[in-house]
Amino acid sequence: MIDAWYRSLDPDLSAIEVPALVCGSFSDNNLHSRGSFAGFERISSAERHLYTHRGGKWAVFYDQEARAAQLRFFERHLKGRDVPRLPRVRLEVRDRADHVVEVRDEETWPLERTRWTPGYLTARGLAADPPTAPGSLSFDVRRQGARFGWTVNEDTELTGPMALRLYVELHDADDLDLVVGVEKWSGGRFVPFEGSYGYGRDRVATGWQNLALRALDAGLSRPFEPVPACLVREPVPAGEVVPVDIALGASSTLFRAGEQLRLVVAGRWLSPRNPLTGQFPASYRTRTRGRCTLHWGPARPARLLLPVIPARA
Repeated sequence: MIDAWYRSLDPDLSAIEVPALVCGSFSDNNLHSRGSFAGFERISSAERHLYTHRGGKWAVFYDQEARAAQLRFFERHLKGRDVPRLPRVRLEVRDRADHVVEVRDEETWPLERTRWTPGYLTARGLAADPPTAPGSLSFDVRRQGARFGWTVNEDTELTGPMALRLYVELHDADDLDLVVGVEKWSGGRFVPFEGSYGYGRDRVATGWQNLALRALDAGLSRPFEPVPACLVREPVPAGEVVPVDIALGASSTLFRAGEQLRLVVAGRWLSPRNPLTGQFPASYRTRTRGRCTLHWGPARPARLLLPVIPARA
């Protein structure tokens, strides 16, 4: 819950006008990433730069390319030397954990030419067109989950945040912590990416949302970035289907033709728990009782909003 005390701690990012070099890690989704990208977008600095990557954060921080960018930034803004500006956005695109497909300069974040493309939930997976008939899928919150696949028919770059709209009904419970993820599969195998703390089996993107705190902040939310208001708890009445919007962290991933994007939905953290070391890389408390039913259809257009980037001419 966000009360007056929490709101008093929220800084006015628009008041920041000094030059800024912001590290935008696609690997730290459950730690720093969301705040980093929000900071870059909301500050007022005329010279602000976003350096994205999906490597281990300390390895990237000290590598030659990142060090050169930092020195160039400080030479310009601390020493006053006449050196070229850094690009507004340094974008790194990967197709798996250890392979960088491309590094290029961009002018905006999210990218201005993004085609926000819905993938609709259907009984056969994610589809380009909304379902023409209602459908549903139920799972046990403690042991099960749901998955929806989309096989790309041509090389497709997804760069930016994602947003998931679900229609949820609960059984034997009035609240649920939903955890969702977008994965990449190739040749029937899971394709891992770098995650927080050196976790080498991360997904493309992850999101989570408490169902009772599903009401959005209308002032901060955008179609591709829902922001929960967290002001009032609204338990889900028995037999009622409620909409919930879930933000997934930013990423930049190339899906090759024939590879599959897989959406997973569960009521628990998606990575298994090690009885000796605990949850790695990290997790949040989740409620683990009851059943959940996901609904879709003409009146309930459940969808995953994808940031498709068209190739430059």
